[in-house]
Amino acid sequence: MKIAIIGSGIAAFEAAGTARTLSPEAEIVLYSRERVRPYRRPALSRMASEEVSEVQFYIKPQAFYDENRIRLELGRTLTAFDPDVRQLKFDTGETESYDKLLLATGAHCFLPPVPGMELDGVMSLREYADLERLRARLDAGVGRVVVIGGGLLGLELAQSLLERGCEVTVVESCPVLLPRNLDEEAAAVVQAMLGKVKKLTLLFGSSVSSILGEGGRVRGVELPGQTVPADLVMVSAGARANIAEAAAAGLKCNRGIVTDCLMKTSAPDVYAAGDCAEAGGASYGLYEAARMMGAAAARNMLGEAQPFVPQIYPARLSVFGLKIFSAGTLSGARCEVEHNPETGVFRKLFYNEAGCLAGCILVGDLRDALKLQNQIAVS
Repeated sequence: MKIAIIGSGIAAFEAAGTARTLSPEAEIVLYSRERVRPYRRPALSRMASEEVSEVQFYIKPQAFYDENRIRLELGRTLTAFDPDVRQLKFDTGETESYDKLLLATGAHCFLPPVPGMELDGVMSLREYADLERLRARLDAGVGRVVVIGGGLLGLELAQSLLERGCEVTVVESCPVLLPRNLDEEAAAVVQAMLGKVKKLTLLFGSSVSSILGEGGRVRGVELPGQTVPADLVMVSAGARANIAEAAAAGLKCNRGIVTDCLMKTSAPDVYAAGDCAEAGGASYGLYEAARMMGAAAARNMLGEAQPFVPQIYPARLSVFGLKIFSAGTLSGARCEVEHNPETGVFRKLFYNEAGCLAGCILVGDLRDALKLQNQIAVS
């Protein structure tokens, strides 16, 4: 049996490893448009400013793939596939067959439809090739950067740019900080602390109306009532699932490639996992969820019928000397709050009507994070 996996993120890696454990004889091939073996994508943001060892960056060394007979076909972009004849077509014009197919094609950065997005100096950071381009730009000298998007990845990127000596302005359309991960009270506490960071400007409740250029290069962004100068604009405004090839092949797609709880798509013997998948009506866009989807897909491709079961996926952020953790439902019948303005430690617990812990937010002191996460999962 030949198992073809399209992609090289954590979902693809986990599927390949799980499939090999369950089937010593299967032919397993991982095709990726990227030219480097599977790596830890969350590391990209901090790698703009610091060196990360190969052990920290790559999920496994090349020897792992050799020993487990997992063939890596890097630098190969899928352009189409035909589920009726089980054939893959690549940008080189070459075709490959498969018996079971996993689409782990990931996602791409969403680019807001504003004028000037095509200018030289407008970039996003999603893949290793993006990191190489960003590093080259920073090495050439960049003074002022605007980051469009103030989510977790946008703030991590802002920190790396500050560490490279840039002046950074973060523009976020939402009026409050991290609305998916903090409630308004916690957001106000964290935003006040971030307001003390030198060379960092946070503009919440504001949207970029256009990106300004001169001679084809970025020179700033226009906001309602003001213009912010910039040598570089980094877009971190969310992601969209890579579904084009799946949709063209006739698979059912919404925001992502639609799957059931076994990660099966609408086509026979075709599965999807990770950021490209919409499992049970939900799109996660989370590293741990992608890992679990990849493992579940492999088991089901090999006949084990084990569903993907969503878990409590916490959010963690460590930027500008701040440590933040949140998990569960950030509202409830009652809550408990502790806040020490001198140390910056903030703790808020949310309880449901039955008195069970439903969610939590921790800032500064994260020692109880795992214990609280487990309590939420049990309740």
